Amino acid sequence: MHDLSEKQMLLYRERKYIMHIYDVEVFAYDWIVIFKNVASGEYTIIHNDNEAVKQFMANDPLLGGFNNKHYDNHILKAILCGADNALVKEINDFIIGGGNGWEHSWLSQQRGIWFNSFDLSDDIQQGLSLKAIEAHLGLPIEESNVDFNIDRPLTPEELQQTIDYCKYDVDVTEKLLTLRKDYLQGKLALARMKGIPEEKALYYTNAKMVALFLGATKQDRDDERQYKIPENLKLEFIPQEVKDFFGKMSDMKIPDDVLFKSKLNIYIGNCPTQYGFGGVHGSLKGYFEQATSERSIQNRDVSSMYPTLMIQYGYASRNIPSFDIYKDVYERRMKAKRDGDKAVDKTLKLVLNTKFGCMGSKYNDLYDPLMCRSVCITGQLFLTSLAVELYEKCPSLKLLNLNTDGIMYSVDNSELPKVEEICKAWEENSRMSLETDDIDRVWIKDVNNLMFIDKSGSIKKVGGYLNHGISVKGAWNINNNHTIVKDAVMEFFSKGTPVEETIGNCNDPLAFQIIAKASGLYSGVFHVIDGEKVPVQKCNRVYATKNIRYGTLIKTHATSKIDAKIGGLPEHCIIDNNNEISISDIDKDWYIKLAKKYINDFLGIKPPEKNTRKINSLKKQILKILEG
Repeated sequence: MHDLSEKQMLLYRERKYIMHIYDVEVFAYDWIVIFKNVASGEYTIIHNDNEAVKQFMANDPLLGGFNNKHYDNHILKAILCGADNALVKEINDFIIGGGNGWEHSWLSQQRGIWFNSFDLSDDIQQGLSLKAIEAHLGLPIEESNVDFNIDRPLTPEELQQTIDYCKYDVDVTEKLLTLRKDYLQGKLALARMKGIPEEKALYYTNAKMVALFLGATKQDRDDERQYKIPENLKLEFIPQEVKDFFGKMSDMKIPDDVLFKSKLNIYIGNCPTQYGFGGVHGSLKGYFEQATSERSIQNRDVSSMYPTLMIQYGYASRNIPSFDIYKDVYERRMKAKRDGDKAVDKTLKLVLNTKFGCMGSKYNDLYDPLMCRSVCITGQLFLTSLAVELYEKCPSLKLLNLNTDGIMYSVDNSELPKVEEICKAWEENSRMSLETDDIDRVWIKDVNNLMFIDKSGSIKKVGGYLNHGISVKGAWNINNNHTIVKDAVMEFFSKGTPVEETIGNCNDPLAFQIIAKASGLYSGVFHVIDGEKVPVQKCNRVYATKNIRYGTLIKTHATSKIDAKIGGLPEHCIIDNNNEISISDIDKDWYIKLAKKYINDFLGIKPPEKNTRKINSLKKQILKILEG
């Protein structure tokens, strides 16, 4: 615990902090803080003892948590400032009720308290809770059995239960620390390059770190709509509808909130495509194709599209001291990549890739909406010009997918030289480079879900229909819902293995898990058993079952009190949050049916339409019989 004087900050840069993961729980008459030493595994448990917390924090530990910036740090600050139990509870309720800790009337007046911390919920998929992470990792899902609204001191049993619950959350957060090690190391690498204190770097998000790294100073601008089309863009290959769509930026009669939410749906060649101010997305749906001796399939991605546009067209944020700063980062990264310096390459890639999002965030010092729009629109226009030129000049070419920074097509082999000629000319003109995948087979469900196998046998998957596990592209995320279904679909497409075989041979219950959770909008979750609603926790691991006693899960809206089914669940579910279920309890047929649905979605096979006329006629006949 210390103030932020420049002298002390200089001293702290040279210190080695002892890292602890921590968590706080608050009740009307009780609060508990648990610190876990990452190196030793030792827990420090403090209950209703402000002085003990002060003594612990006097050693200046480095604290890690989950959502601690929003919650735990403020509670800890209140304790360090001498808040009694009633005030700690008041601050807790203020935050839980939607307030920001620093806005609380008493807490905002407290000065001179600072401690080093980092938040493992930073730069993570929005809405992903610690409970959900537990679930997707295959860990037991533990929620507190002690009511946080108890209006009395906790009993010894309740206190111990709370301590055990809090320790478990700390343990899971420590596992997350291991999983996000590369994320933290990336920020530390940036800090060392720029001379930023490491403890400060850990506290900041990637976006904040990149703004600091580039020396950005926030500026107010009102020229978001003053986009100019690059002079080298081949306008003859841009459909008039697309020109008109982006031309609306100059029509000041259209409000910003209307303009920037608008969409344009047209065909680019044979491909249904949507334009917006966030990107272009076009794709065939339910499509399969295999390369032959007469016909090829290719995917061309623009290499580092957004950073390249910023460099080549001067679209870097105008809030940095000089354009050369960003250009230098780009050139250093390219050199590191050529030299095989993976550490520098990875660190500077973080700067280049994060900067675009920063320019569109009004809370970031790099915020420059015109440059952000310019990158996005220019990228769309150049990609469109390539797609249209290919389509117009190569009669056999079929556009399969057009998405942000890439294009996929199939074409007769006789026209491949023409395709190559057009792509080379496009690279020279646009000052961007293309990376090519030669594809053997491709399956496309829609613009967001596709899979292809290239000529070397490598498999590329896009979208949630097929991918599972941890994703570090963009915001960190994890999804391990019914992984057996996704694996079965993959095996079917890549090897022709029947889904019945893949699913039938799997005896790992966790491969069949489905994570069912209700957001903060809902006050409770219920499991329908024997027709009755039985209260359960808000995040659950469920499995399909043939036991008809067990129904699905229902969530109750906090304000309207209206019940609704939790989406995507089987009609009959078993809850198992402690990994005790037997494989024999799981209805594998339900997963087989779902896998076949996924396959049909990729192949464009729709379920047969119901003959509503016949059904209605039968209903009338039945009613007549019942009425006598």
